[in-house]
Amino acid sequence: MSHTHSIILAALALTACAVIFFTLGDGRDAVPPGFVAPRGVRFEVDGRPFRFVGANAAVVYGDDERARMPVTLRESARDGVRVIRVWAFGEVEGEGDGADTNWKSSDWLRANPFRRGPDGWNEAAFVNLDRVIAEAARNNQRVQLCLVNWWPDTGGVTQYLSWAGVTDAYDARHPHGVNVERAMEFYSNEQTRRLYREHVERVVLRRNTVTGRLYRDDPTIMAYELMNEAQSPTGRWAERRAWVAEMSAFIKSLDPHHLVTPGTWGYRTAWERRAWVEEHRLPTIDYCDVHVYPRDDHDSYVDSPDVLREFIDNRAAAAFSVDKPLVIGEFGMTLAGFAGVSQAEWFRVYFENAARAGVSGAMFWIWTHATERDYGVSYVMPRDDAVRAEFARAAKLFDARAADQPPAHLLDAGRHLVPRQFAFARPENDETTRPAVKTSREADIRATKRAPETDGVIYQFLPEQAVRGRFEKLGGGAGYVWGAGVGFFEYVVPARGGWRRVAEVTVRAHLQPDLPFDANGRVMATRVTLFVNGTDCGSRLVPVEKPPAAIIQEWRIDSWSVCFTAARGEQLMVRFAVEPDADLPAGLNISNFPEGFDPRGATPIEVIVR
Repeated sequence: MSHTHSIILAALALTACAVIFFTLGDGRDAVPPGFVAPRGVRFEVDGRPFRFVGANAAVVYGDDERARMPVTLRESARDGVRVIRVWAFGEVEGEGDGADTNWKSSDWLRANPFRRGPDGWNEAAFVNLDRVIAEAARNNQRVQLCLVNWWPDTGGVTQYLSWAGVTDAYDARHPHGVNVERAMEFYSNEQTRRLYREHVERVVLRRNTVTGRLYRDDPTIMAYELMNEAQSPTGRWAERRAWVAEMSAFIKSLDPHHLVTPGTWGYRTAWERRAWVEEHRLPTIDYCDVHVYPRDDHDSYVDSPDVLREFIDNRAAAAFSVDKPLVIGEFGMTLAGFAGVSQAEWFRVYFENAARAGVSGAMFWIWTHATERDYGVSYVMPRDDAVRAEFARAAKLFDARAADQPPAHLLDAGRHLVPRQFAFARPENDETTRPAVKTSREADIRATKRAPETDGVIYQFLPEQAVRGRFEKLGGGAGYVWGAGVGFFEYVVPARGGWRRVAEVTVRAHLQPDLPFDANGRVMATRVTLFVNGTDCGSRLVPVEKPPAAIIQEWRIDSWSVCFTAARGEQLMVRFAVEPDADLPAGLNISNFPEGFDPRGATPIEVIVR
């Protein structure tokens, strides 16, 4: 990160802190009647617990959607939907422009955007939003307003950047048309921040043309969501957090009583979880929000109802660790279901586990009159009756459990630190895990490349001889094993008969990071801690090596407990771990040789007992 960039981020943080000081000093407990307010890990309205089933509603862009909006909301209310989430954004280049070169110019958006060019406000779009809020109030529903999109199908971040002169953030060669590294400039660019604040101010201070109420005074509005699925690659989370701090404080300066949430889609790794928690710890953020799509979100690995339960528990625990409510802003399942489980069954598992875990709001994607959307739930099609029945059932469940406290294990901030891990285990007597054993002084000299201090026993392992492994992702083959993120590989030095004097145990290993795919050179090391029979023997910052030179990590252990166990001839459990609280939890690769270099007689893991 450049010096100039660091100064910009520091300035953003100071600005946000100043606004926080002056906006929260008036006492946030003085919530006007009827407003949704956070109270610890729950919401309340006028002192009563408030939990809800919610829906993303298709009522903003298409002419047909707009015309049917009153029926759409009324039908959702009949099924127990108490909160609707809608877009309060949509940006195109301008009238008759040449924006036909990418999918930002979709007809459904161009007909009814909120903004045509940086200065071209479309009042008709705001009037439609007025109507949505007024109709929700008639149905005794709340509205969550999302203020910008990361994705370019509605203009979004890349459109703002284009207005600011950054034209390469949209790139059809990248997934979903977003060059993430370039799009990150949205968070710190002075012009995009100004343009965003203009839009926020126009929304928050607007007077509803139907009801006559200022948005800031309307309890029908539950919350403002800063962005839909705000992204950040590994190592750049501080930039997004500075933007969230600035913009949430800006909203609070205009409207101190409505809730604010960042609008990230959540996290997929233990490292990202830490950044997500810190982002939601900000005093101007009122609740936490995540999204999950089991069929299409391959990084979350939600491939069964049991794993969905684990996903919900993990995110709930993360939110509760900062004493804030959790809303699942999007959950989607296609008509065909997934993994042998029907669409209706997935929804039942989703709602039941959200209710059990103490989630304050469980929303789904997407409520619509349209019949052609694979992820849509249509209120005009009998095929969706089973799913609609789950909504009604869930609404009653959330009402019945409104006052319930979350399970105790989800309130323990020391648990649930890793989203999901994959594991393997072999029997400790499995011959394939047994090391080669050498005891001669000659073997010791060959292994250490120096004269031995005393005779010792050398246990030599191949990487794939691990008896146990657990990482967020893992794999391996002949001569190597790898694990992504947080986890461990463990090797067993077998027990032997007899007692012998042991002064030291030495562990050597050829270790490397397993770098996150999106780190882009920002992460060049991982923190590995060695445990022997549960004793912490210290950590090493393991850098990326430059082939053909191999960097061998060495631990010389004179711990009484380790040496005494070895002296008794008992087995030693040697674990190479990347811990959840490591400063650089960038996975682990154990291999015979550096990439592209294959020396004969490699001994990538050695345990020497002297």
